[in-house]
Amino acid sequence: MMDFFHYVISAEQATERRNKIIEHFKQWGIEPNFFQAIMGNKLSEKQLQQLTNDEGLLTKGEIGCALSHLGVYRKLLESQEKCVFIFEDDARLNQKFFALMPAIKNFMEEEQHPAVLILYKVKAHTKQYHPLNETDAILRATAGSAAHGYVINRKAAENILNVQTPLKFEIDAWAIYQKLNLLRIYCTDCELVYLDEEQAKKSVIDQISTRKDRSPSFVKKIKDRHVEKIYNGLSRKEKMMVQLKRLQRHVQELYYDDNEK
Repeated sequence: MMDFFHYVISAEQATERRNKIIEHFKQWGIEPNFFQAIMGNKLSEKQLQQLTNDEGLLTKGEIGCALSHLGVYRKLLESQEKCVFIFEDDARLNQKFFALMPAIKNFMEEEQHPAVLILYKVKAHTKQYHPLNETDAILRATAGSAAHGYVINRKAAENILNVQTPLKFEIDAWAIYQKLNLLRIYCTDCELVYLDEEQAKKSVIDQISTRKDRSPSFVKKIKDRHVEKIYNGLSRKEKMMVQLKRLQRHVQELYYDDNEK
């Protein structure tokens, strides 16, 4: 199989999960390139204060997860590569992924806008954007969730690092990034990466600390405050672009397919 620039985020102590992903990648003739996951519970209080400004939004496990993805973004920027494929260690690739991967890689390398391409169909308004072959395509999306398999280019990685240093909210806040004109969201119209449900249930994040039972209004209040602060720090031109993007989203929701249900 063709090799490609990628990282698999994995905690070294999660032996079973690591062995499973090694076995899975080897089935496709690939040696996984691991990024050692940052463990939030191993960070000191001083480190947490320096690295985060989440106002209690995230658990230590979620903090470690986000910092790990940000660490991969830095690896991309340190390299000469134009984009990087990122997987979590409960992700699994299928035959169609490898069939379409060269075309996806080419698309992301040629993409002039900061962009993330999620390797499955998201639950959001979408519209066909770029054909990959006669039956499969890349979709433009208004939102997206999860981060177990995606591709990100250099400019998008740089933009996210800028707003997430220190860390403010979960790493897969794709809609927030797009709302702030930091990137475009793309996805595939078919599932190329899926979760190993058995391994997903053994989430290291949840083992470190259970996910907080927070009301939607509490979460929204904190996120809105962060977004407002980021927005206020933009130049006048950047603010105008953000407002334009908000108008565009309303138009997109009228004309894009609705996959949210």
